[in-house]
Amino acid sequence: MTKKMAAALLEKLPNVKCVFQQEGGIEGEFRLRKLRHLAGEKRTLTVHRESGCSFKVDVRRCYFSPRLSTERLRIADQVGRSERVLNMFAGVGPFSIVIAKKSRARVTSCELNAFACKLHEENVRLNKVLDLVEVLNLDAAKLAKRVEGKFDRVLMPHPSAADRFLPVALSLTARGGVIHYYRHVLGRSESEAEENIEAELSGVLPRGATYEVRRVREVGPRWLEMSADIRPGA
Repeated sequence: MTKKMAAALLEKLPNVKCVFQQEGGIEGEFRLRKLRHLAGEKRTLTVHRESGCSFKVDVRRCYFSPRLSTERLRIADQVGRSERVLNMFAGVGPFSIVIAKKSRARVTSCELNAFACKLHEENVRLNKVLDLVEVLNLDAAKLAKRVEGKFDRVLMPHPSAADRFLPVALSLTARGGVIHYYRHVLGRSESEAEENIEAELSGVLPRGATYEVRRVREVGPRWLEMSADIRPGA
């Protein structure tokens, strides 16, 4: 997109205040985007709204995908009020807050990016779920030493690195609980991607564990984001 095209876009869409172009892919430990300013205000902090919730997000300094709104609602619809939920990679809080707002379940959010954590805390206040959501600025690998007890539901929405943290998730999942495991998987078709994620989980899960694999979205040529809803069993 050129600057001229971006300026024309601002004229046609009065609700749009600024236009940026993403340069390259998502990079680094915090999964950040490189953005080039094209037109309008030079700010990357905005407010995103979905499922009756509002989220402050800085698209340059925090990872956030509005394309996952349907997936967030899918998970929230499964959560019971009495559940104890752990979100291992919470970002600015979209999964955690949608779940808390919809189900009134208690959620522990873990996020390594300190700036994202700050916005997550603001979003907890903004959405009036202070009594339901706890935010920890922490490496997910250290969760077992920081939290007490186990969780009925564990979310792992870090598709480029969730495999490294699966042992931690398994150790923190209560009997009868479920882990929502997300991965970016190479595959020329959905069935090939399913086979690849199943191969990844084979030999890693404890005996008696079951799982259901599904496609979440396409993220690039021959790359799909897949989820496995894992029930570790006893």
